[in-house]
Amino acid sequence: MVDPDGPKIPSPAPARSVLFGLPPAGRRLPGATRAAVAFGAPALLAVALGHEQQGLMAATGALAVIFGEGQVYRRRWRVISAAALSLAAAAFAGGFTGELIQARLAAGGSHWWQLILVVLMSAVAVAGTFVNSALRLGPPGGFFFVLAAGVGALITGHGVPPVQVGLWTLIGGVSALIVGMSAALTRAHAPEQRAVAAAVAAVRDFAGLDRGAGDRTDARYATAMKVQTAWALLDDARRPGSGADELVDTLAGAQRDFAEALNRTGSDDDESDLLFDTGRPAPTPRPSLRYRMLRSLSPDSHAAVSAVRIGIAGLLAGGVTVALELGRPDWAVLTVTVLLHQGPDRIRGTYRGVHRIGGTALGLVLFTGLYALEPRGWALVLVLMALQFAIEIFVARNYGLAVVFITPLALLMGGGGQYGNVLPVVRDRLIESVIGVLIGLAALWSIDRRAHRRVLLRNDQRVVEAIDRILPSMALLPHERAALPGARRELEFELMGSTLSAIDAAHNEPGWAQAHWTRHRRIRRLGHRVLATHVSADAPADPAQLAGWSRSLAELA
Repeated sequence: MVDPDGPKIPSPAPARSVLFGLPPAGRRLPGATRAAVAFGAPALLAVALGHEQQGLMAATGALAVIFGEGQVYRRRWRVISAAALSLAAAAFAGGFTGELIQARLAAGGSHWWQLILVVLMSAVAVAGTFVNSALRLGPPGGFFFVLAAGVGALITGHGVPPVQVGLWTLIGGVSALIVGMSAALTRAHAPEQRAVAAAVAAVRDFAGLDRGAGDRTDARYATAMKVQTAWALLDDARRPGSGADELVDTLAGAQRDFAEALNRTGSDDDESDLLFDTGRPAPTPRPSLRYRMLRSLSPDSHAAVSAVRIGIAGLLAGGVTVALELGRPDWAVLTVTVLLHQGPDRIRGTYRGVHRIGGTALGLVLFTGLYALEPRGWALVLVLMALQFAIEIFVARNYGLAVVFITPLALLMGGGGQYGNVLPVVRDRLIESVIGVLIGLAALWSIDRRAHRRVLLRNDQRVVEAIDRILPSMALLPHERAALPGARRELEFELMGSTLSAIDAAHNEPGWAQAHWTRHRRIRRLGHRVLATHVSADAPADPAQLAGWSRSLAELA
């Protein structure tokens, strides 16, 4: 139970607003248009050359454009390229597996050979979830890599060799890169401009909230996240210095306004601790990829917990569908991936499960209507482009609505333009979705139920260890501080991990989280105070201040 007189903790959004709401999500039209064009252009070219099946794989590779959305152009081309290569690898592996399964089935083998595809897709889900969580890449996560493996396996069943599956997926990736980078010629700084504008608007809205507003705690976290995201994009765009760039100055002003709003009315707890100490300098760049991956190689990391759950659930869901001979075990694995790839937050996962079932049911109705039209060739590609456009419009606003369009998109792509009796297809896909949701939710609520506790305690301990590493560097003379910038980056990253795991714990087990909130808050505050300190270029930090922090650290260790 949550003590009403205890420290205030974040609470999940009400079910009604998540399941049925359509919150604003910024400008979706440009990104949706890019996704549809990148998706359709290589597929239309393939159809014109007489390669309809291959065109569907090109469309799969073009999904790489989605990974670049919101990234600055200096970084976007690398993100899209990496996603395209990963999609191609997953599609080739799926194609090779599908060809093997088809050969065994044609030779009279058992339907249990389909378990090979279940293992492959579960492995892709585990790898994608772990990497995405470890690097904190955010949406869309590992889902599309699992989809690519599944579609690749299905397309080989229509006579396309695995090598062609991989190559055409790469061609789609090239289309994604061209379309994703096209606006750089005319609006080179649009992503960071939008991020700064979103941060400024969030700060303005937060400042207008009443002191006793019920949603103030959650608004504080959301606002600070937008400020942090904007700083990260400015760093990616190589705009770290103040006074030389209008965007940097604008964001620094919003950061000051945020701090003033909190100080003016008092934060939601009585000790004025902040998610970020917004009075300090701009956040530091991300730590190295190696650091982020190695820190997650622990059974108590968010990445490891999420990967283990998705692997077990994927194998179980796929295995059940194979045992029932439903024909598409990939569909159940995809359903599990959707539910679990974001991590151990049971409330948000449950919401996604409800969205998945409701959206799939409505999506199957839409699929039935489209299936009756039997679109082929360019008509099929245009239908898929329209579906992809709709997905991108709604996915950030209401996932259930997005699933209404994801369902016919995935089924039409997997069908390869082949048609027959639609009723068995609709029946089996609905059953597979129910199986996937039930097993996914069971995994979410039963496998390692207390994982959120370990994740939070570990992340708080990592903050303590990062502070312990940084304090000795601050006591050194300027020419001896070579390790200080790296230590600051690591501390910043660990503080963010501590905050995210605290939100998960508060959602999953509010009573336990509240009991540990005071210590978590003290650790977080100490870390931000250390980061907020301006170390002189001419002398070590204040010895008395360092001694005080060392005493506080000893109490928390």
